[in-house]
Amino acid sequence: MYLATTDDVFFIGRRVLGLLRDPRSDARRLARLIDYVPALAAAINRRAEYLLSSDRRVNNTTHAITLIGFDRLERAVRGFLRSEYARLRAAEEKAEAQGEVVDRPTRRMLQAEVRYAAM
Repeated sequence: MYLATTDDVFFIGRRVLGLLRDPRSDARRLARLIDYVPALAAAINRRAEYLLSSDRRVNNTTHAITLIGFDRLERAVRGFLRSEYARLRAAEEKAEAQGEVVDRPTRRMLQAEVRYAAM
């Protein structure tokens, strides 16, 4: 199953960041969640292959997480989410410049989403 909406990508990203703080989480559990966002999984696999200096291939996302560690994984996920947010903002600004109506969530909706994501 792959995610189609930007909201799902941000939700999965927040869940991954939450699991990184959970002492019971492991690479397999994180990889299952990350694999729902193919672009994020590819970014993590590329980072692991870069660290390997092309000596070996990364087999899967679990292998990549094991190679790069949780600290580098957190930085990779945060960087990916920042780039996705920037891409989304650029698309909204382009739509506004063309005169299209952009549906932005209200402050109350954002607060509810943050509370839900923090669970």
